[in-house]
Amino acid sequence: MNDGTNNTSHNATVPTTIGALLAEEITIDPLSHLPSFLELTFVDVARNSGRVALSAAWDVGILYLKGLEERLAQLERMLIYRVANLRARSSTGGGSNLDAIKRIVAAAVARLRLCYYTRLRRACYVIVKGLQMLTPELQSLVMFAIDYHCIHYLAGSTGCEMVYGLKRSKIVKMQTKKTDKKVAVQDEQRVLELSSADKTKSAVLAALLPYWKERCDKLYTSLTEHPTNQSSIVFHPDLKLQKLKDTFMKIYPYIHLTHEGSIFLYQFAYLLEYTPYWSFSLHGLGVVLRRITVADMKQRSDPQQQIHQQSSSKLPSANSQRAQRDVGRISTLNKNTARLTIPKLLRGALLFSASYTLVSGWYRYFQRQLSLRRRRWIAGENGAAQLAAGESTQHMIKHPIPPPPLPPVKLNTSVVLDKWACPLCHEARINPAASTSGYVFCYKCLILKLRQDGEHCPLTGMPCKERQVVRLYESTVPR
Repeated sequence: MNDGTNNTSHNATVPTTIGALLAEEITIDPLSHLPSFLELTFVDVARNSGRVALSAAWDVGILYLKGLEERLAQLERMLIYRVANLRARSSTGGGSNLDAIKRIVAAAVARLRLCYYTRLRRACYVIVKGLQMLTPELQSLVMFAIDYHCIHYLAGSTGCEMVYGLKRSKIVKMQTKKTDKKVAVQDEQRVLELSSADKTKSAVLAALLPYWKERCDKLYTSLTEHPTNQSSIVFHPDLKLQKLKDTFMKIYPYIHLTHEGSIFLYQFAYLLEYTPYWSFSLHGLGVVLRRITVADMKQRSDPQQQIHQQSSSKLPSANSQRAQRDVGRISTLNKNTARLTIPKLLRGALLFSASYTLVSGWYRYFQRQLSLRRRRWIAGENGAAQLAAGESTQHMIKHPIPPPPLPPVKLNTSVVLDKWACPLCHEARINPAASTSGYVFCYKCLILKLRQDGEHCPLTGMPCKERQVVRLYESTVPR
């Protein structure tokens, strides 16, 4: 036994530091009202993942609206062509009066459809531009609406906090009654429910603080990536705006350091149980996160029971069976709605977005393939006779017409091409340079010839610009 204990005590894999123990799940106390460090970390991760999922769904919606706008523009062009065709037919005349009436009705219907598609396309264009310009603002409003509804009407906490069974409460300092004059008055802290104003403030801070931080980060990044020239500041028409930008660039690193440092300090202090507040914003509001208790569940179910009792008492006694049936329906409806918790709604939203993305991708792929096959079928109509004769489809492919051949160049046939001689000066090459045709000349001779007769090879006539001349480094005389 002693040997076993000594072996385990000296085992290198057993954590012996405080940091290793703090990272274990055994630090979670299920009987504590305050959540553990890991639980609140999971809440922050879930909140960030929700923002990322919302931005991804936002991009998918914008992409769908762009595709809808393109399809509406295509339909609009088709209707414009149809209206023009109907006008041409009506101007030429011909046919009976019934045919003329049909053409008039068809033209009117086409104009109405064209007007409808045009307005719908313009509306899609305006919506897409608005969504692209106001993406952070609208996403923050969506997050604010979700948190506002969850805090006011569901669990008294944000959506991510409600998933982990947490609730927001306020710590209020209250003075105890002075029973003895010699005993000093001490402040007693009590946990109370949030008021309506406190709930609204919590929802605003939970939604707008990340938005402000994101906007400031983007502004600072844009100013640092595209700095203004200091020499042009003197002639800038709006010096106040430039001074504000310079001041913001100087101050914002300290603001960013304060923000990140406060997050680290508050979380570390919460981990060591020095403070019940998880962040600086919660400390400013005096709000703490605590676990939902049985009393909270009873308090939430009491108003529903009162509503059921009031609805049953108001029903007439003559229709008692109908009243019992209605009460049963209301209770089953409340049970079904209670089952629709936030995790199930989030799972359903994620599954719907993923399935919709896959279905829309498949639909676009099949649409592209169908249009491609239609184009190939239209292009092969002229070769139907060859296909009927039994020829393969490879012979039906129309190759582009080759360009006409270049005119023959009048070569200097008296030139004797020597391995070491320049074809122009008939002497040993000095500073050899090659043209695009591969023939090697003296650099001076080739450049002068190109400038005099044009940018082409003196021997072959191939296009050769002055910048295409390649200088070679070789011996100018035979060895």
